[in-house]
Amino acid sequence: MKKLLLFIFIVLFSISYSQKKFSTNEILNTFPLRKAVKVKIISYNINFISEFPTPLPPIGGRVDSAEIKRIIANQKFPISLKKNIESEEFTGIDEIKILNFKETYDLFKLLYNTCGKFPNLQRRISMCFFPRNAILFYDENDKVFDFLEICFECHRMDSLSEEFTEINDMCDNFYFNLEKFFQSKGLKTQFNQQK
Repeated sequence: MKKLLLFIFIVLFSISYSQKKFSTNEILNTFPLRKAVKVKIISYNINFISEFPTPLPPIGGRVDSAEIKRIIANQKFPISLKKNIESEEFTGIDEIKILNFKETYDLFKLLYNTCGKFPNLQRRISMCFFPRNAILFYDENDKVFDFLEICFECHRMDSLSEEFTEINDMCDNFYFNLEKFFQSKGLKTQFNQQK
């Protein structure tokens, strides 16, 4: 009798907590994938530790004004992907990889089926959100119509539009697997400490 009750408990537990996966058809019909003609993954801001550029040396002491002017002229600032896309200016993007259909499908299977269909209502909030990677979605006019920015350091994502089909990212291996995907395509995902 105890074995039967244990068996029933295990079956009920697994049914109630198992995650349904997205079918191939559902994945292909998620927004923005259903509208995309081309998908790119990118890395940017990998040479910046945060959204603030390196502070200038203090005036006076051993640094003269000519040196400070040279530092200011050569100083680089992190990019804002949204501003770059709005102005169609893509300078500052460090690495770009155009995905073929299989790679795009594999990426979307990873996005939608790693944690399953049903998002956990708990949300982790991190203040750091300084994304270094993104997925860009292009329309038939070769214009970016949506993107998904990803911060692998704080485990957060943010899309441009509200239409983006919600991704359940609340399981332990989601960001690890997604980061491995980006790295397998030759993109950096963390701050580049070599300068």
